This record gives sequence, structure tokens and C-alpha cells, in this order.
Amino acid sequence: MTPRERMAVAMEGGVPDRVPVMCQLSIGHMVLVTGSNPMELWHDPEVYADALFDIRQRYGFDGILVSVPGSDPSWRDKLEATEERPDCILATYREPLENHSPYPIGLRTVYPLDDLPRALDASPPPPPGEVDPSDVETLASVPDWMLDPLRVVIDRSDGRYSIHGETFSPFDTLVNVAGIEGGMIALVDEPAWCHRILDVGVEYGANWGIAQARAGIDALKISSPYVGGGLLGLKRYVEFVQPYETRMVQRIKAARDLPIYTHTCGAIGDRLELMAESGIDGIECLDPPPLGNVELADAKRRVGSRLFIKGNIDSVNALLPGDMERIDAAARACLEAGAPGGGFILSTACSVSPRVPPSAVARLAEIARGQT
Repeated sequence: MTPRERMAVAMEGGVPDRVPVMCQLSIGHMVLVTGSNPMELWHDPEVYADALFDIRQRYGFDGILVSVPGSDPSWRDKLEATEERPDCILATYREPLENHSPYPIGLRTVYPLDDLPRALDASPPPPPGEVDPSDVETLASVPDWMLDPLRVVIDRSDGRYSIHGETFSPFDTLVNVAGIEGGMIALVDEPAWCHRILDVGVEYGANWGIAQARAGIDALKISSPYVGGGLLGLKRYVEFVQPYETRMVQRIKAARDLPIYTHTCGAIGDRLELMAESGIDGIECLDPPPLGNVELADAKRRVGSRLFIKGNIDSVNALLPGDMERIDAAARACLEAGAPGGGFILSTACSVSPRVPPSAVARLAEIARGQT
């Protein structure tokens, strides 16, 4: 099987020739391992694609996640000055970049070596309820350049690797508008307003997902990091998350029926069945203790017949120390619990932390291939 075929079989719930391997990587890990310029990686689709394929080769991944939307094609012309520091690049722009993604780029922006970009001139979010939902971005028309990184990666892959896009949960829109603290307060103080913002979030997430689906991705990840049990109880998950993610999945699948999986961090052991009922095809993360509360064997029993599972090695406690015995034990435990019956992709639970040793990540594919 080719890597793409192997991933397709696993995402259909089948048993491939071996368990495929594909981890989500933090941007900081990509920058540190490949030596890429963090500003150019973020804005130049060719530089970003170079890093993605470098990582895929280093780690033997069967798939590639394209998580960074394309940037304003005039970003270099708008760049006024850069200052290279030991831990980052500070960029100053003479005019704002056109930006339709949730990632803020300001007139003064820091591009760390080990983290996401950070706008130094970003305004604090307004109090919950003050933003008119009609003023929030819906991405009704996706600029062609937002798809540039995806097109470059699909073209270079030449059909060999499983290429995944990423869209955002409606709840992310609430967090982007109100901030994480403001969003959580608004669930209590401004629930009607939250529902209106979440309606907008369905439009944004679906429109961005549909555009990527039509561009030719093999699967779509829904990034929904803020809705685990550490932040939202089950009652609020049922009210503010599941119905909106369900509507978004339905919208995307009506445009193209492709595999869709949800990435939710932390404690989700009490909501696995609810996630499955949203119409998705798979779940990513399933953070094990102490990061979360999911035991892979239990998840497999409960939803493994309905969903493919992508997980669930602890990137912090199992990989970051670089202890090969610990890594081997964690990977083999995941294979033992997840592989029987198929529908399993070996992966870290959440993103590979920035300073995880490359040898630790490369070991996962070795184990999946049966090497000792």
C-alpha cells in the first residue's frame, strides 16, 4: 500500500497492511527541527511546504496536515523591517496584512522559534455581548490565496501521501471574538449572544472546510481545543458545542463526503459518544492521564465501531524526555489497544511539543513498521 492508501483504509475503519502513523506537529517543533525562518514558514507557502515534507521524511509519516492558511500575497511588499533576536523574529509592517484567518498578524508581530506568531499591537477583546454577530467574519468568499499552501502540498505529494486540511470549530469563533475568559463568562451571562456567535462560527468553519474539500484534500480536521471537560461541563457541551459542530459537519459533507475528524484536547472521556453523534468519522487526541482522562482501550470499545481513532501517545510525558524505553512502551501499548479490528492511526494525542527530540518522534514509525 502507498501511505495514502494505508491512511484511507484506516479512516474507513478497515485494517491496512500496517498501522499508519501521522502526528500533528506544533509550529514550534517544525521551526526548531527544520531550521526554517518562522516568519517565512508562516507566510510563504513554498517554505511551509518544504518544512512539511522535510518533517514527513524525517518521521516516516503517512499523512501531512496543512494547518496554516495561506497569507496575504503582498506580505513581503508590506514588510517594513525585521529584527532577528535569539528566540524570535520581530517584524514591522507598514500597513495591515489582509487576513481572514483566526491567527492575528499585527503591524508589529513576533514570530517565535517555538510558538505561534503573536501580534504586539492586538487589541484586547471587547466585553462579551458587545460585538454585533453580523460584524464577525463568515468567510463567505474564500480568497484564492488562502488555499495556496494546500495546493502546493497536494501538487508535491503527487497522490502518494494523505493530505489533511484543518477548519475551526464554531466554538473557536466565540473564543476568537470574546477571548477564552470572556467566552466562558459569556456562556453564563450572555447565552443568547453566544448562540448567535456560534451560528456565525458554523458558517465560517463550514465555508473554510468546504473550500479545502473542493481543493482536493483527503480528510479534514476540525480544530476544537477549548471544549474538553477541563473547560466545559457536559451540560454546556450539549448546548453550545455538539449541535453547532453537527451542523457544520453536515454542511461540509453535503458539499463533499470526505473523512472528517475532531481534535479536542484534555478530558473528553464523558463525551465520546456525543462526539460520534455529530456525524464525524474520527477523533484525534484522546489525551491519556495525566493530560486527559481517556484510556484508549475504553474508547475503542465505546466508539471504535463508529469512528476511526487517531492517538493517543502523550507528547509531553512519553516523548519529551526522550527515553526510548518509555517511548517504545507507550507506542506498543497504543498499538495493542487501538490496532485490533482496524480503524486506528498511531499518533501523539495532541501536537508534538516544540522541544520533543526528533529521535523520539521518528521512533513511532519504526515501531509501527515492526522494527525493534
